[in-house]
Amino acid sequence: MPFIDSGKLGKLFGIDIHIGVNIFAILMFLVFLFALKGLMHSFKTKNILGIIFGLLAAASFGFFSIATMLTYGYPILHH
Repeated sequence: MPFIDSGKLGKLFGIDIHIGVNIFAILMFLVFLFALKGLMHSFKTKNILGIIFGLLAAASFGFFSIATMLTYGYPILHH
């Protein structure tokens, strides 16, 4: 059960869009923030491998945290 529920906001590509924040979305957003912190540190130290992994981690966890919040935490993909 999410902590915040906005109700149905609309449909996007056949998926109902809700704003719902559950603990999974919060944890993924925290990992996204730590990935951004590590990415900035990698840029400062000019660590190429750190930059690559930081970009991948920030992109994946950022996308999935926002997607989890927009699909109410539990995407419904069946018809």
